[in-house]
Amino acid sequence: MADWSLRAASASDVEAIAEVLAQVLRADLERLGRYDEHRVRQRLRDRFDPAHTWVIEVGGAFAGCVALRPAEEAHWLEHFYLAPHLQGSGIGT
Repeated sequence: MADWSLRAASASDVEAIAEVLAQVLRADLERLGRYDEHRVRQRLRDRFDPAHTWVIEVGGAFAGCVALRPAEEAHWLEHFYLAPHLQGSGIGT
C-alpha cells in the first residue's frame, strides 16, 4: 500500500479535484456518449464544498479526494476519486 494521508481541502484544491474527476470518469462517460471536457469539470466546481472534503495525498502529492456530506443520522459519501495510477493500491480500503 502506498504511503498516503488525508488533509482538509481548501477552495484552492478545486481545480486539482476537477481534473482527477475528469480522468476517472472519462472512459465511462465516453462509453455513454456523454463526455464533455468542460462540463465534467464545471459540475464539480459548481457544487464543490471544501468544508466536507478531504484531499488524499500520496508521498505528499495530490492523489484524489473524499467528500462526506452530513445528513440527519449519517454521512453521505458524495465523492471518492483517486488518480487512475493509484487505483488498486489499497488506499480505498
